[in-house]
Amino acid sequence: MSFRRTGVRQRGFTLIELLVAIAIIAILIALLMPAVQAAREAARRMQCKNRLKQLCLAMHNYHDVHGTMPLNTSFNAPLGPEYPTRSWIQGILPFVDQTALYDQIEHSAPLQENREVAEHVLPLLHCPSDSNPGRLGNRADVPSDWEMGLTNYKSCGGDNWGWGVFQRASQSGRFVGKMDGMAWGNGLICAGRAWPITTRFSNVRDGTSNTFALGETVIDMTRWSWWFHSNSVAATCAIPLNYGLLLQDENDWAQNNGFMSQHPGGGQFAMVDGSVRMISGAIDLETYYALGTIAGGELVGEF
Repeated sequence: MSFRRTGVRQRGFTLIELLVAIAIIAILIALLMPAVQAAREAARRMQCKNRLKQLCLAMHNYHDVHGTMPLNTSFNAPLGPEYPTRSWIQGILPFVDQTALYDQIEHSAPLQENREVAEHVLPLLHCPSDSNPGRLGNRADVPSDWEMGLTNYKSCGGDNWGWGVFQRASQSGRFVGKMDGMAWGNGLICAGRAWPITTRFSNVRDGTSNTFALGETVIDMTRWSWWFHSNSVAATCAIPLNYGLLLQDENDWAQNNGFMSQHPGGGQFAMVDGSVRMISGAIDLETYYALGTIAGGELVGEF
């Protein structure tokens, strides 16, 4: 007995059907991408939050040992390689597992003798949402060929400021009437361009949960962003949050030495009590000013 094979034609995709399938897949990917990006940013923001908290807790530990917040000052000397500088970040190194690096600092020596330490990259100082290379040249107050270790995190110097379009005198409390927020900032830790200023928890009369300790900056928007230098690790609340992103001029220190962030919607700040808050870029300016001072006596509402 013989069987005759019957031909069965298998139907494949037509070109139009294939194009439709590709288009549907592309649409699905396009719909998923924002969710993926949002998840990645949420992870980066959490990592940034943890780093701010670690730095603030290191400040607390420094205070427990020394009875004051870490010093940040240029000792009333000119800014440059020939002169000494002391940043609050230098001070907390032993409290963030960097004792070996701290021990390499010649504390009374000019900056040029500490160049190798100042070029060191500390990942703890970098916000994951910022395209931070870790080390860059063309930084403020040193020769352009020096590649300094960077920081995305700065202490809050207060809300008084004497330059650019956001000039503002200290309204009350610390250094009342003074506008030089670099030398006599009314916040937790200013640039200290006069003599060293000591700040203790007892000086924070506005409440530790209502006062900024640290906030963010964006490396590409300011040359004042390297961790070893007192003049590059403090920012002011006189300049509105994220104004530097609009300015986009890394050389305009008078108007880019405020806080700014690559996180959508605002920027993250560590409060003096160690908590970390996401602050909206649309925050009321009077509230923002109040959060920047340690003893202004302002009434702070929701933020």
